[in-house]
Amino acid sequence: MMFKFYITTPIYYPNAKPHIGSAYTTLVADSLARLYRSLGYKVFFLTGIDEHGEKIYKIAKKHGQKPKEYVDKIVEIYKHIWKRMDITYDRFIRTSDKDHEKKVKEILELVYKKGDIYKSKYEGYYCVDCESYYTEKDLIDGKCPYHLKKLEKRTVDSYFFKLSKYKQKLLELYEINREFLPPNYRENIIQRVKELKDISISRPKSQLQWGIELPFDKSHVTYVWFDALINYISGIQQTNMDFWPPDVQLMGKDIIWFHTTLWPAMLMSIGLDLPKREIAHGFLTVDNKKMSKSLGNIVDPETVIDTWGSDALRYYLLFKVPFGNDGDFSWKIFKEMYAKELIGNIGNLANRIVVLSNKILKNVEPFNVDDTLAIKFEFVKTTLRNFAKINNTEGIITNGFWKAISFFTDLNTYLNENEIWKTKDKNAMLNALEGLFVSSSLLGPILPSAANNIAHAFGLKKPVDINMLKPFGQNVKQLPNVKRLILYKKVEENG
Repeated sequence: MMFKFYITTPIYYPNAKPHIGSAYTTLVADSLARLYRSLGYKVFFLTGIDEHGEKIYKIAKKHGQKPKEYVDKIVEIYKHIWKRMDITYDRFIRTSDKDHEKKVKEILELVYKKGDIYKSKYEGYYCVDCESYYTEKDLIDGKCPYHLKKLEKRTVDSYFFKLSKYKQKLLELYEINREFLPPNYRENIIQRVKELKDISISRPKSQLQWGIELPFDKSHVTYVWFDALINYISGIQQTNMDFWPPDVQLMGKDIIWFHTTLWPAMLMSIGLDLPKREIAHGFLTVDNKKMSKSLGNIVDPETVIDTWGSDALRYYLLFKVPFGNDGDFSWKIFKEMYAKELIGNIGNLANRIVVLSNKILKNVEPFNVDDTLAIKFEFVKTTLRNFAKINNTEGIITNGFWKAISFFTDLNTYLNENEIWKTKDKNAMLNALEGLFVSSSLLGPILPSAANNIAHAFGLKKPVDINMLKPFGQNVKQLPNVKRLILYKKVEENG
C-alpha cells in the first residue's frame, strides 16, 4: 500500500499578480506537502490558474489582448513569485492545458449520457467577479454578498447539471464523513443544501467565447466552475491516479460552497471517490482594513521577500494568522516578529551554537544524551507523525508546527541553564549541536531557507527527512563548517 498525500490549492484567477491571500493558501499547502514528504509519504501538490470565464475575457479585452496572450504573462508572474516563496508544487495546471480540456469534455460527456445534464433557460443575478449567479435572497441590498457590487439580472439559454438530484446524498455525506465539511461553515452549508437547486453549467458562445466547448453542443462553452473543479482530476491523471482521492483541499471561505456541493455531486455522477477533506480559511485584512487598490494597502508577497526573505512571510502567515478564521497582516507585528522571533530566537540560537562549538569542540565524539532534550525532540516528531497519519491538518498547523518552533526555545533554555560559554562542557555542547542538527529537519516544512542553511553548515545539501532521523544523540557526524551562521539579517529601514 502506498502511503500517499494529495493536496490541492484552488486554481487562482489570473486577473492580477498574487497577493497575500493567495500566498497564504499556497504556503500552507506547501508546508503540509513538505512535511508529508519528510515523513516518507508519496506526495502530489497541485496548484495552478483558472483561465476561463467572462471576467478574464473582459480584463484581457481592456488590455487590448487576447485572453490566452494576457494570461500567459500572468502565469509567469505566479510561477516566479511561488519560486521566490520556496513553493514546491508538483504541477502548475492551467485550464487551457490540452489534457485538462480533454478531461473536461470526457467528464461532460459522461454526465450528459447519465442524464444529469439538460437544456433550459436560466434567470438570475450574475456576479462577474464571482463567476456565479445568485438568487434575490442571497443579495445584500441588491449587491453581491462577497464583492458588494450591484448585480444585473440575466436570462440565458443554458445547460443545467441536476445538482438537486444529489441533495440527499450530499446530506448523507456530511453526516457520515463529518471531516468533509469545515466546522465553521457546516450548519450554513447544510441549510442551503436542503434547498438545493440545479445549476447552470454553460454559456452560449454568443455571450462568451473564452471557454471549453460542450462536446454535445458546440454553440455553448462550459461554465467556469464546472471546468475549474475538474483540474483536480486532470492535474494528476498523466502522473498517477493512485493519488486519488485528494486528502486535503485548501481554499478561501468564499469558494467553500462550490467545493462542498457541486464538486462532490459531480464526482458522484461519474462514480469517483470523494475528497477526504475540504478546508477553508478566512480572509486577510491589512492593519485591520480590507485590502484594496484605492487604499493602496495590498501586500505584495515579493515586496516582503525583497526585504525580509521568504521565511519571514511564511512564519507570519503560519503563526500570526489563526488558521481557519479571518486574520490580519500587521506591519507593526510583522517587524516585531522578525526582530524578536526570527532573529532573536531562531537566528541568534543557531549562531550561538555554531560559534560555541567551534571554540569548545575539536571533533564530534560519542556523548551522554540529555534525556530532557531527547524526550522533547521525540515528542515533536511523534506529534507531527500522528497528526499526519490521521490527516489532521488543523492539528499540524496550530499544534505540530508550533511544537517544532518551540524546540528552539527548549534548546535555548538548555544552553542558558548549562551556561556552556562558561563551563566549556563538551557533553552539553554536543547535545546542543545535536539539537541544532535535528532542528533543521523540524524546520524544513516551515522555514525552508533557515533549515537549508543549517543543513549546509553541517555539510549537507538539504535537511535529513524527519522519518530518516535516528534517535536523538546519533545524528550529528561533523562540526559545522562555518565560523558563524547568520540565518536572518537585521533590516534597517525608515518607519
